[in-house]
Amino acid sequence: MRSAGFLSVPMLAAALACGGGAPPSASPSSVPPSGDERATTPADAGARSSGIDAAALEKLTAEEAKSGACDAEHKAALEKLLDDAEANVRAKTDDGAPLKIESFTKRVLALSDAAKGIQLTLSGKGTQVHVVALSAKDVSLDVLAGKEAATTMRSSYKAELTKGPATIALPKVGGTVSLEGDSRQIEMKPGTPLEVRLRGQGCAGVVVFSKS
Repeated sequence: MRSAGFLSVPMLAAALACGGGAPPSASPSSVPPSGDERATTPADAGARSSGIDAAALEKLTAEEAKSGACDAEHKAALEKLLDDAEANVRAKTDDGAPLKIESFTKRVLALSDAAKGIQLTLSGKGTQVHVVALSAKDVSLDVLAGKEAATTMRSSYKAELTKGPATIALPKVGGTVSLEGDSRQIEMKPGTPLEVRLRGQGCAGVVVFSKS
């Protein structure tokens, strides 16, 4: 059986467990996709509405999933999207005051059916953690707080990461690709380990940020 890989993330005083470590005893709670987060079809949810080459997108993401590496153009497009997302979040206000963002981490990684995990430890005063994943294909995530399944709900900031619909320009598959997404919002105490497990097909962009 293929073991889940883990990625080091230097936000929230990240603590990394690599490769073949035994998974936590508890299973993360799964939240069924909401209407706007569920793919329209397994093959070409974003491609069909954008008029791009669905077969080319399928081939690209399947190759990324198999190799474990993102296509350079695809990765660059997602990195730009996540940079814009961070700027949008940091510019938001709450009752006229800037949001108190404790930390903000962005990652672009190639996903497959085998879960990839990001392990973090919450530091600072932030107790509210938001996790959002965006991808040209289906993407799903689950969360563990310590060794227990986290009490989770959809992130209230998922729809606000971008100023419009979440899309990326990907000329090699014909143009603009609409992105699928999944998200969680977790209340946690500082010092509690957090694990995010992700599955999908191909390159995905992930943001994790905490606010007090």
